[in-house]
Amino acid sequence: MRGKALLILSLSAILLGLVVFFLIIDRGEVKVIKKRDYLVGKFSSDDISYLGIYFRDYYDRTKEYEYFIIKSNNLWFVSYSNIIDRVEYKLANFVANIIGDIENLGSISSNEVEDIINSFGFSRPNARITFVANNITNEILVGNLAPTKDYYYVTLNGNYETIYLVYAYKIDNILKYPEEIRDKNIFTHEWTNITGIEYKPISFPKIIFTNKNNKWFSVIPIEKEVDSIFIENEFLKNLRSLAIEHFIDQDNKLYKNLILKTNTPISQIKLYNGYNEMTLMVLDKIKTNFYCYDTIRKVIFAIDYESSKSLFDAQYERFVKITN
Repeated sequence: MRGKALLILSLSAILLGLVVFFLIIDRGEVKVIKKRDYLVGKFSSDDISYLGIYFRDYYDRTKEYEYFIIKSNNLWFVSYSNIIDRVEYKLANFVANIIGDIENLGSISSNEVEDIINSFGFSRPNARITFVANNITNEILVGNLAPTKDYYYVTLNGNYETIYLVYAYKIDNILKYPEEIRDKNIFTHEWTNITGIEYKPISFPKIIFTNKNNKWFSVIPIEKEVDSIFIENEFLKNLRSLAIEHFIDQDNKLYKNLILKTNTPISQIKLYNGYNEMTLMVLDKIKTNFYCYDTIRKVIFAIDYESSKSLFDAQYERFVKITN
C-alpha cells in the first residue's frame, strides 16, 4: 500500500510539472507572464484628494453631467450646480480605488490611424475624469466604446500619440450621477457616542435626556433614571438607521414651502455628543414621506413615513425603565 501511495504522489508531481511546462511554453517559445500594467499607476483612495467628473448619459445622450468631489478631513464632499453636500464615504472610496486600479490592456499608436481624434470619439468624448493623486494631477479622456463593447479607448493627460484600451466596466463604475453619490445616511460616525437628547415628539411635550456614566436619565419632564437599553438599542439604533429617500434641492418648488417650516417643525430630535450638536427636524408629512431638515448639512430630504412614524411620536412612558 505504501508503494502504491508513493507511485500516485510521483505521478501527480510529474503531471503538475507538465501542466506548468505547457503553460509557459508555446510552440518552442517561452511565454512572458505579463504583470498588470496600470494606466496611471497603482494607488488607493487614500492617495486621492480630488476627482472631477464629466460624462454624457449612457441612456440619454443629450444629457451631460459635471461635478467634482474633494476630500477634506477624511470626509468627501460633492459640488455641482449650486449644491455642496457630503458624499457617502464608502462609495467615494470605492470610486477612488477604481481609478488606481485601471489597467492598460493594449495601446494603439497615432501613426497607425488617420484622424485619431474623430476616429476614436475624442472630439465629443463620453467622459473626462480628472484626479489628483499624491499631489499629481492626471486626466483620462474617454472616447468611444470598442466594437466588442468591452473596452473604451482613452487618452492620458492630453497625449494623443498613444491610445489605450481599458475595461469599460471600470470606467462605467466611476461615472455616478451627482445625486447618486450624495450621502443617503443622515448620521456620520461622530454620532456613535451621544451624551444628550432633546426630543420633541409630534403629539407630546418636549423630553430631555442626559447620559451619565453610560446610564440615561430624564431631565424633563422629571429627573429620573430611564431605560438605557431602550434608548441605545431601539430609539437611537432606529434613528441611526434612517435612510434618505431623495433630496429636495433649492430649485424644487417644494423647497420654498418646506424651508419656511424650519421655524415651526412638527417634531425634532436634537443630539449632543460632548463637543457638537445637530438637530433633525420633521417639517411636514406629505403622502408616504416625512420631509426633514438637517441643521448641519442644511439640506431638506424625504424619509419613509411608515418606518419612522413611531420614532417621531413616542410619549415619555416608552422611555421609562420597567422595574418589578
